[in-house]
Amino acid sequence: MAMIHTAKAQVNALQVADSVSTDLYNAGNWKQLISYGDQLLVGGIDFTGLRLRIAYANFITGDYKHALKQYGVVLAKDPYNITARYYAYYCDKYLTDDLHATYNLSYLDKETLHKDGINTPLITDIQAETGIKQNNNINRDNASYSRIGIGNRIGWRLQLEQSVAYFNQDIFELYDIDRIRTTSLHLADQQKEYYAKLSFALSQNIAIIGSYHYLNTKFDSTVNNSNLGLIGLKYAGTYVDIQADADFGWLNKKSLEQYNAKLIYYPFGNFNLYTISRASVKQLNSARNFIFDQILGFKLIKNTWLESSVTLGNLDDYLDADGLYVYDGIDNTTFKCGEAAYYQLNNNVQLQLNYFYERKSDAYQSLKYDQNSVTVGIVWKF
Repeated sequence: MAMIHTAKAQVNALQVADSVSTDLYNAGNWKQLISYGDQLLVGGIDFTGLRLRIAYANFITGDYKHALKQYGVVLAKDPYNITARYYAYYCDKYLTDDLHATYNLSYLDKETLHKDGINTPLITDIQAETGIKQNNNINRDNASYSRIGIGNRIGWRLQLEQSVAYFNQDIFELYDIDRIRTTSLHLADQQKEYYAKLSFALSQNIAIIGSYHYLNTKFDSTVNNSNLGLIGLKYAGTYVDIQADADFGWLNKKSLEQYNAKLIYYPFGNFNLYTISRASVKQLNSARNFIFDQILGFKLIKNTWLESSVTLGNLDDYLDADGLYVYDGIDNTTFKCGEAAYYQLNNNVQLQLNYFYERKSDAYQSLKYDQNSVTVGIVWKF
């Protein structure tokens, strides 16, 4: 008899939870629905309809990370739940996780994709950036850097990013002829680069990444060909994303290994406020250095975001952004900080403006100097 009463009580509780959560959903009381739903889950009342309503309430209020958590629970039981897949796609898209966004689309039929006008182009985006680096060292001319990139969707779970880049700087050094007379040497530091990165979605939350970076460096009459690789694993959690990766290869005839751990924190489940922390251990030949990079970003006004960053440590031959950027200039950077602004012009185009200050050491003299860099960029998403 006690078991019958218990079963009836559970059925009644589920009926009440279903009725109340439906009323809150229909009334658009999103915050109250989230609070009520979370209380039910803590109390052990859990069913698909409730999860979907809580997820949608979080989606509407902009907490995409928490919405993904709820949709993930539904999809773990039913991978082909159309509602969960559909909104999980948009959550990942708004969090700029295009890889897992298309992973969700792989579970939707062509009719749904066509009906909702969801675009799945083979070319996902085109990027371009160019900048100038000015310094107060009379022996260094201004440096320039330019890069063009393209993204491709190879499959629902596989994406390829490629780019080519060019760096150029003129170097001037005094040369002692006979301890009385001196002359000036004019050396050119030029570098051509090719970069490719593959990302594969193993599951709803996990991705494996690999990249290759080739550099052709010409300094004076010396030419070096460098080859660098990266392998890593990414996990997207609730409010926190974690990545661990390792760089390895030969850079300008020097053996290089670099091990990185990165954590991205979204306190509100979106890009209204976020932090990116990255710790690296770099081993260059026999020298080992620890490098820490911290970024704080927030939404300033509509369509506009700002990022502040600081990098501490010896950046000689440091690899950043999954091996995309290589700090292998003739002079070592010992400190770096900067500010970046991002403006979303429309649904497809994002404009970028970056400023960086660097403290550098002259490779030939006991001299410290300052370098200021300004870079402008554009990303066009299809």
